[in-house]
Amino acid sequence: MENICSAPQQGADEAASGAYTLEQLSQYCTASDLGLECACSKRQEIKIGTGTTTRKEESTVYYYARQVDDDLLALQTLNEHWLPVGEAREITLAELVTQYQPEVDVFLKKIRPAMVELRKTIARGDRHRRNGQPYSAELEYNRALAMDEDNVRALFGLGLTYLQYGQPEKAQTVFEHLVTLDGFMDPAHKHLFNEFGIALRKQKLYEEAERYYTRALEICPDDENLYFNLGRALYEAGKLEHAANAARICLSLNPAHGEAAKLARAVARAQRAHGTETSEG
Repeated sequence: MENICSAPQQGADEAASGAYTLEQLSQYCTASDLGLECACSKRQEIKIGTGTTTRKEESTVYYYARQVDDDLLALQTLNEHWLPVGEAREITLAELVTQYQPEVDVFLKKIRPAMVELRKTIARGDRHRRNGQPYSAELEYNRALAMDEDNVRALFGLGLTYLQYGQPEKAQTVFEHLVTLDGFMDPAHKHLFNEFGIALRKQKLYEEAERYYTRALEICPDDENLYFNLGRALYEAGKLEHAANAARICLSLNPAHGEAAKLARAVARAQRAHGTETSEG
């Protein structure tokens, strides 16, 4: 099977002119539930050494490309385990077929098997966690992280395992790594995201829960449920004024949010009881 990057020159010219269709491209790319996928490479000049010993050499850099829109693909570099890592850069289909070389064998024999193995490893971890087998779950999640140290799903799973089985110190380490990653708010991880935040609160790790939801709101500032969950954590931590503010914002975004309305009433009762309706006591 040919790769998208191995299109003949006529195809490259068509791509450059904008006439290269997805139907034509599909004969070069692998179609999957992620859209069109392929691997490609590019010769790049790199610097080796420092100071007076610095020299330049050409090196082949391998990439994984995945379709994200009709004419756009997300391009990522590969780590030593042949897994796509780091921030994706968007390129057009025309740029792909005219600027990168095909790497069919790399995709079929290295990248795809590595991605499948990573997914299976995380799935085994999830299964062990749901079945109440924390040590086996931890083992599988750590195996996944050895392949991709910033894998959000594996980090969520490992953090949840630690929280659910009374190891808050280890969960804290995972938490510190997780909140630095932009991908932790990917919609694909939404159920894990919610579960992790709730687990932090239930373990009475209120400061971590507050940081967690505050970080999430930097990425999704108009999400009423994030404000509700932040308010719930603040309320349980005794930060009543801040909890009231979070509940107000939630209700301003969605006046029909019944749980936020209940939270606002509970906060108001607590403020009256403590005489702290306008300031923290």
